[in-house]
Amino acid sequence: MLKTAGMVTAVILLLLLKPAAGATAVQEVTVTVPESVEIMVLWQGRETGNSFTLTATVEPGKEYYWPGGPQGLQIKDLSNVPIDLYIRAEGDLQGPETIPIQNLKYANYGIGLPETPLTTTYTPVRKNWAAKREIDAVVPVDLSLTVPPFTEPGEYRVRVYHIAIRSPGT
Repeated sequence: MLKTAGMVTAVILLLLLKPAAGATAVQEVTVTVPESVEIMVLWQGRETGNSFTLTATVEPGKEYYWPGGPQGLQIKDLSNVPIDLYIRAEGDLQGPETIPIQNLKYANYGIGLPETPLTTTYTPVRKNWAAKREIDAVVPVDLSLTVPPFTEPGEYRVRVYHIAIRSPGT
């Protein structure tokens, strides 16, 4: 009796584990991927959302430079549609005194954008950016600061924002 129960169990397992040879099914599936516009600011190797705070200890009459890249500023495009990218500063650099925001300049963005003074209004820096490969999705942003003569030395800071919108007409 024990032998028969074991054989029945083995046959049932065999039938459950091995489907019939002719059993096939075809099902069409349609998937809609929604449009996505998203960027990530990377400052000194860390993801910081859509903004970062530049903090610098400065001396009067000197120039400071932060090359774009893993140790500086990078922008990562996570969108699945072409985007237009914009930049703005919160205001002037604040510290022991005030350094005008126009003294802080940005450049590059992976397209050789020339040095341009920052402002407090959103300014376009890259139009119709469509990252199709991972290598195209991260671009360096160079920053430079000119400290006016007679500025009190010390630590100065400013918050810098980036936004992206879907490129019109795409």
